Amino acid sequence: MTFEAPTAQRPAAASEVQEWRIPSSADKSAELFVRARGAPCSPGDTPVLLVHGFFQPASAILDVPDFSLQATLAARGLRVYLVDLRGYGRSSRPPFMDQAADLTQPSLGRMEDALADLQDAVSFVRQHENASRVDLLGYSWGTARSARFALAFPDQVRRLALYAPVWRPSTGAAGEAQDPDQPNRLHPGLGGYAVFRSGDLRRNWDWEIGAQDPGLFRTQTALDAADAALVASDPDMGRSGFRAPLGPMVDALGVACGGTLFDAPRLRHEVLLIRGDQDRLASEADARALFEVIGSTSKRLITVGWGTHLMHIERSAGALHEELASFLCRRHTTT
Repeated sequence: MTFEAPTAQRPAAASEVQEWRIPSSADKSAELFVRARGAPCSPGDTPVLLVHGFFQPASAILDVPDFSLQATLAARGLRVYLVDLRGYGRSSRPPFMDQAADLTQPSLGRMEDALADLQDAVSFVRQHENASRVDLLGYSWGTARSARFALAFPDQVRRLALYAPVWRPSTGAAGEAQDPDQPNRLHPGLGGYAVFRSGDLRRNWDWEIGAQDPGLFRTQTALDAADAALVASDPDMGRSGFRAPLGPMVDALGVACGGTLFDAPRLRHEVLLIRGDQDRLASEADARALFEVIGSTSKRLITVGWGTHLMHIERSAGALHEELASFLCRRHTTT
């Protein structure tokens, strides 16, 4: 079986790039990093905002040089924004993240923090593009963040594209949040943030691939580019690694205790759920359960073959790109 690896985008895809640091309404001392690619919206168009997941900032993992999901969608004619939430990537990090991690407690990064940051980012995008609504493309834990925003501000969102969706996950962070001695309490060994080093991406990726040949899923070039982008996303670490807040672990504990990350039956937006068939973090069982209870009358669940949780930088990325572009490029919705 052979696959065509994702390749670098044409220069035109990255010709329209803008970056800003916008103020945080939740923390007057903080700023959010926002990047846009693609030509500005024409009247009637809807801009897209990429929302990142638990650990990895959007400016790195969703805009990997030569393997950029953001640039790929911009090349299809979309105006695509991304935002790093507070504590991630090129956005402000709070003072506690400069202390030893074991001296701090999980706090920043919970759903309410993401909701505040997304409110700032969406307001900025809507004003900058003179648009009444945005499309949200959430990745991994960012799917839950996007859904929570759409539930809180339904009139500001047109469509939801949920890539590698999580709703009541049973692996990854949700499986590590509990105190093994007191399951209803947060694990006492968790600090306020975690540090990830070069090589961690490969180890986590290999865990999903298992005993299969990694070359069936990825190229070495893609792995190196993504690893380098992540390590470079936290300049204060001097390229020794990058930090991510562990506040989401509090939300993960709620899932481990039987809850869900968002109230799916209340969703009424047009929704696309898409995942790779080898994705162990966004499991088939979780995706199918979510699909069944979403309240929207217009929803689709697509599973792409030979894809893991990092499908957007894998050999199967083309199928993901096609489905996302088809969903987001349509002007009118049936709901």
